[in-house]
Amino acid sequence: MTNNNEYLREQGLDKLIVEKKSNFGNRISAKYNDLIRIHKLILKMKPKDILEFGVGWSTIVMLDAIKKLGGTSKLYSIDASKEWIKKTEKLIPDELKQFIIFHQSNVHITTINGQLCSVYDSLPDIVPDFIYLDGPDPKDVKGDINGLSFKCDKRTVISGDVILMESTLLPNSFILVDGRTNNARFLKRMLLRNWKVNWDAEGDVTTFELDEEPLKYK
Repeated sequence: MTNNNEYLREQGLDKLIVEKKSNFGNRISAKYNDLIRIHKLILKMKPKDILEFGVGWSTIVMLDAIKKLGGTSKLYSIDASKEWIKKTEKLIPDELKQFIIFHQSNVHITTINGQLCSVYDSLPDIVPDFIYLDGPDPKDVKGDINGLSFKCDKRTVISGDVILMESTLLPNSFILVDGRTNNARFLKRMLLRNWKVNWDAEGDVTTFELDEEPLKYK
């Protein structure tokens, strides 16, 4: 924890992550190991277009990293809840707001290749090179199929949006799945291209890196 506290202070993140001011409740409490990991990854990988599924403290941490990189990147953050988007937006310092575009969309249950999953009704029209998957909240997923829904507490939510996007992602694209191990395993089974997959059981995260030769343009 000492190292975490030092990093938070060094980067000024301790001034941004103030839980008592957030009114988030238990839905998105700050998990410092995860937030530091995200911050370091953004600084290291320098992505241009970041797509975040699920708003929260991660949103603010990624915006801080974008600013430290010179503000040349953009964060597109999608969530089904207008309420949580507003709560997150209120916590973002004015100097960071220029780096984010919020995208609100309902999310519904569906199937992909016969597998139960969820997809958002609309997505930002971008080709992200960094995807952070920490949404949707299972209670936000509308509908059921043959009586099966994600309202069931024992059913882990499975996001299928990345499957739809996979064919247009560029080489070296990176996906970070926060927890949601069942979802990560679903993606590993369903993705068709050459992905390097790493599961960090201790950190409870899974990463996917698209290991393909760069595209050659004439």
